[in-house]
Amino acid sequence: MEYRILNIENRSGSKKLQANKLTPEHPVGFSALLTVLIIGVVALTMATSASLLGLGELELGYTYQKGGEAFSVADGCLEEAMRRLRLDAGYTGSPSFPVVNGSCTISVVDLGGNQRRLTILGQSGSYYKKIQAVITVVAQIPGSLNIVTINSWEERSD
Repeated sequence: MEYRILNIENRSGSKKLQANKLTPEHPVGFSALLTVLIIGVVALTMATSASLLGLGELELGYTYQKGGEAFSVADGCLEEAMRRLRLDAGYTGSPSFPVVNGSCTISVVDLGGNQRRLTILGQSGSYYKKIQAVITVVAQIPGSLNIVTINSWEERSD
């Protein structure tokens, strides 16, 4: 057993020494153990929060990448539709057009007066992007390419 000597002041103001016997109910390192335990819980909570935030950032990065791929597919298919209209002013689109990172659907609507509305739906995995453009196609003499001019272009969310 361990003993400590304490200075205790009584009511009369005189000091006397008294032995204090430590018992199993009051172990020496209890407060240190409690402090370490609290610091450990706080550190574990912070580490868990940081890892969950990291997982969220990974998910956002993946979604951003796949959305960018779908947009690239749609933009490339818009260029392909315009190339086909340069070759043939009567081109009406294609239901499904496979590309390297996905596929796209090209829809061409004749608005009259040499104007066409191109609606492109690009797909990469389960991610989609839609582009709509209004263009003017000016037919040239047979054997030469038509002139294609973009009047408006927008990314759609519908």
